[in-house]
Amino acid sequence: MKRIIAAFLLSTLMMSAAVAADLPRLRVGYVPEPAHGLYFVAKEKGYFKEEGVDVELFQFGSAAEGMAALKAEKLDVGTFGTTAPLLFISKGSDFTFFGGMMIGGQAIVARPDRLAELSGKNLKVFKGKKIGLVKLSTGDVIFKGALKKAGIDWKKDITFVELGSATAVVEAIKKGAVDAGLLWPPHFSLAEKNSGLKVAHYLEEFYPKYTCCRIIAPTAKLNADKETYRRFLAAMIRAYRFYKTNPDETVRIYTKSLKIDEDIVRNETYVKKVAESNPDPLRKGILDFWKHIREAGYIPQDYPIDKHINTDIYKQALDSVIKKNPKDKVYQQMLSFYKKND
Repeated sequence: MKRIIAAFLLSTLMMSAAVAADLPRLRVGYVPEPAHGLYFVAKEKGYFKEEGVDVELFQFGSAAEGMAALKAEKLDVGTFGTTAPLLFISKGSDFTFFGGMMIGGQAIVARPDRLAELSGKNLKVFKGKKIGLVKLSTGDVIFKGALKKAGIDWKKDITFVELGSATAVVEAIKKGAVDAGLLWPPHFSLAEKNSGLKVAHYLEEFYPKYTCCRIIAPTAKLNADKETYRRFLAAMIRAYRFYKTNPDETVRIYTKSLKIDEDIVRNETYVKKVAESNPDPLRKGILDFWKHIREAGYIPQDYPIDKHINTDIYKQALDSVIKKNPKDKVYQQMLSFYKKND
């Protein structure tokens, strides 16, 4: 009997491997942030294979490393912020935005004794302050965009201190070398937990629903195999629904897959809702980000960036999922969000 069971299990594994081998394959790169956990939900719940695509995930330590791998054709999909793809595209790399992963997620962090002077909803409290940041991080671009929208001349009224890493920003805050600093997940949570610092503000308070990590692909590959990428996004859309309706299991999957403290994952994802995992391309958000990055002087020349945004594949994926579940509230909300933001 044991031999029969063993033979059955072996046969099942071989059949599963054969099915995976027959599916179109996508090599997908990401960085270890809580909001990137949708990939692991889609993989663990079997959504990728159910939609007909075999996905292999690769973790990178930085957006620069990931973009280099994408450019070298070692990846088929990348999730490396918004800044890095825009820089590469503006310098001639042919990539296309076709989905999203993270909305929001940046925080202004300070020592506890500095919180009072930074409180309130008016960005004028930052006039005359030194703010530490990592150049070209999402927080850098979005905070400067928020200041400009508020009528503040940040080039004149605020001193930005560029530092080499999130760790360097934390150290500068602790030592008093800067009044506050801009950090992203999970670094601001780690700064609170390990360094006694506090979040003074989340940038969402000043700039709602801004784009962070986008999903991109080499344009030639995307155009040559739109159906595979549509299947990929259909799985991500289903993963988003799971994330919205199953918080406890989502936290477990994120924690296990990303090796991040469970309390941090739960707090950022569901308690404070610092960032939202969302596969929508957020076309309008990308165009706003492009405007801000140019206004900051990081990309001097104009460029037809809209030609590098494809929202059709996402819409087709969303339509295919809705067709099977026409009354599902989450999918209907995603459709409304798409109509507003794309």
